Amino acid sequence: MARRMFWSFALAAAATVRLAVFANGVPLATAVQSSRPVPKPHRVILQPIDRAPGECAALVQFDAIAATVTLNFYDRTFRGLPWSLRVKQHRRKIKCTDNPDQIAAVANALFAELKASHTGVYTADDLNYWALESIFSRSIDDYPVAYSGIWPVRRGGTWFARYVLPGCPAQKAGVLPGDELISINGKRYRPLGLRAGATAALVVSEDGTTRRTIRLRPQFRSMQQFFLTATRASERIERVQGHAVGYVHLWAGTNPQFLAALNDALTHFQRHHVSALILDLRGGYGGAGSPYLAKLRQDPYFRHVYTVVLIDYGTRSGKELVAAIIKHDHLATLVGSHTAGAFLGASPVRLFHNKYLVEVAVGHYVPPGIGEIEGVGVQPDVAVPPCTRFCRGSDPQLTAALQLVRRYLSRLR
Repeated sequence: MARRMFWSFALAAAATVRLAVFANGVPLATAVQSSRPVPKPHRVILQPIDRAPGECAALVQFDAIAATVTLNFYDRTFRGLPWSLRVKQHRRKIKCTDNPDQIAAVANALFAELKASHTGVYTADDLNYWALESIFSRSIDDYPVAYSGIWPVRRGGTWFARYVLPGCPAQKAGVLPGDELISINGKRYRPLGLRAGATAALVVSEDGTTRRTIRLRPQFRSMQQFFLTATRASERIERVQGHAVGYVHLWAGTNPQFLAALNDALTHFQRHHVSALILDLRGGYGGAGSPYLAKLRQDPYFRHVYTVVLIDYGTRSGKELVAAIIKHDHLATLVGSHTAGAFLGASPVRLFHNKYLVEVAVGHYVPPGIGEIEGVGVQPDVAVPPCTRFCRGSDPQLTAALQLVRRYLSRLR
């Protein structure tokens, strides 16, 4: 008979989770729209108190990770899966020599079968670990990490720069979205292969053939601070056909400072009498809600400003709600590709002295009048595929947005 594992659970109040759509069962959107305070979700801390003789650490860690999702996942039917059987089958893949990243990979393959957002396990070798730790922490400054501003994506065995955050070292050094990321200091590229305070040699390729070496020094800050810097640095005004056009990229909405940065940009645009606005919601994290649209809705000036909103598969969670409201209420034209469909409420669980961060979906919410977002996403009004590799500075989605703006401005003459 299989040995039963026994676990003790302690509940501790956590900081307000703006990434989550639910907080203790209350829809975040409802709390935000009604100006009610968002209740603090509870963080479950899992500690093993029993271990079979000879059981290796890798299996104990996998069991704890799997148990965290098993006990807290919002859908108690586990999407109709024979969950206990699936856990056992994946458990057989664990080797006692596996390191945390290998254990996490097996666990994430298991969780992927749920086809649910906001459910996964991350280690300190994953950028998502540091982003989620920052988002779920009590302070925007907590959990600093050495980072250059590249948000990478792996295609097969090759890394590419999916996004490059404005105002960060990589952008200033000339790394472009779509660049192939080859090596750091002569070693194969890793997303967290930089050391704080040390200048690194990053080798990239813009075409898959030629290579160039870029020297950059990472900054040591929290991921939320990086996203906030990028949001502020993205703000600009361009002259298009003799008219002022404002552009700002909202990289997250997980702290009140992001809303302040957006409103500061809109105020700046209003002061310079922009005729059109491009609001970029691509990439980054979620956390935003209806207050991010208040100025566009309520200010008479912006009701007469032609607005285009950029979305893509990196638009997720709270920013998807913003996109969905925009589409439903016809506040702007959505340009780009469909969003992630990642709209479940989540809570964090830290295991084994922060070796693992488990994010588990604990609630499901369908915004009234909007409809399902989880697993569905938001479709653009004007579909434009993104460039994901060897872009050489091109951004077809932004180009399409500017074309719409030019078409609108040409009618003002």
